[in-house]
Amino acid sequence: MKFSIDVVSKLSGRAGHFVHTENGNKYLTPLLLQATKSGSVPFLTKEVFDMVSTDPQILGICLGSTQQMQEALINYAKGIAQYVGFPDALTFVCLKDPAEHVGTGYDSTKDSVPLLTRTGKVLINPERYMDIMEAFKPSMYVLLSDSDTNVDSSAKRNLRAVEKTCNFVSECVKRHRLSKTLQDSFVIAPIVGGYNKEARSKSAKQAVQMSEVGGFIIEGLHNNGLSALNVDEGSVKEIVSECISLLPEDKPRFIMGAYDPIMLLELVRLGMDVFDTSYAYLATIDFRILTFNSNLEDYSKTDVFCVDVREERYNGDFSPLLDGCRCLACVNHTKAYVNHLYKTKELLAPILLMIHNIHHYIKFFENIRQAITKGTLGNLIEIIKEQKNKQKLTENSKNIVSDGDQKKLEEVFT
Repeated sequence: MKFSIDVVSKLSGRAGHFVHTENGNKYLTPLLLQATKSGSVPFLTKEVFDMVSTDPQILGICLGSTQQMQEALINYAKGIAQYVGFPDALTFVCLKDPAEHVGTGYDSTKDSVPLLTRTGKVLINPERYMDIMEAFKPSMYVLLSDSDTNVDSSAKRNLRAVEKTCNFVSECVKRHRLSKTLQDSFVIAPIVGGYNKEARSKSAKQAVQMSEVGGFIIEGLHNNGLSALNVDEGSVKEIVSECISLLPEDKPRFIMGAYDPIMLLELVRLGMDVFDTSYAYLATIDFRILTFNSNLEDYSKTDVFCVDVREERYNGDFSPLLDGCRCLACVNHTKAYVNHLYKTKELLAPILLMIHNIHHYIKFFENIRQAITKGTLGNLIEIIKEQKNKQKLTENSKNIVSDGDQKKLEEVFT
């Protein structure tokens, strides 16, 4: 895997691309990883997802829902991509699911970190983590880290997270050097330390010294799930800017989480390269149709940020989920139909919403890349803000589910 930068702008971030050296596929940045559950795009079969996008994809695989596959993958011996039915996709493997909230304070040891799975807590140390990586054979993987921090973490906790992560990274890199299985895998080093600049600096300086490292991921700014929507924009930008200043410019920068589209655009403007689709997933399980317009060439003052299809007023609305959208859901179905599916608790409701929301988010990233090339990212941020502010004036509820509602919705529809 090779990474190149094509466009750099102080006001609009940067655009570039990955090239897969084996098949020549190109992945443009800012890049959108497809967040998965147990290796599958939530609610969608492989055949349906292929109708959502024909572009080459990178699947985000988290161990919380896949670590139990290790033994089967050892016997299968062909890697996680083929095992989950996406033989042509690249895979990005990390410890935690960006769409699942993980509280702080879970028991860990000096040599391990906790992983919350559907069957309970599992302690993961570098040796076990690298055993899993060798079984999974990922295209890209994040080295093990202690990222259980947030804005409330103490300076002592942040420094302890850095110390553990530095030890984990060293152990994982030693194993990577000896592994024939992982020689072609793209290694991503974690930058941790919460909101402590001293801790972040120590973490970054250790990571950049590793010659095996191909890219960097900024972790520990939130506890995943809905917590990413509630981060303070100024604080996040300050820490991300500090981290970027310490990292080499010619290597990609990853950041995971369901950030609000405005926050995401600010991260793009700072120079981040790779994100994920967890925001689209959380909108789906809250029955929200993403409708914000990111097309600077076709923008209307009447555009709205999102639509809550549960509202009674859509009971008789036979217009598409989003006028002008050409996704599979919008071409064939209406708001009234999805409203009916929600009321009757039919599984087709989140399927149709996921089709649209993923399609919409992919188009969003296409428009982001175009704005970077034209130097108009600031204009894009302003029109998204305008739509978001207008949404706040028309409804009192959040744009995405509360923590309690998320678990309830997942139990019903997953």
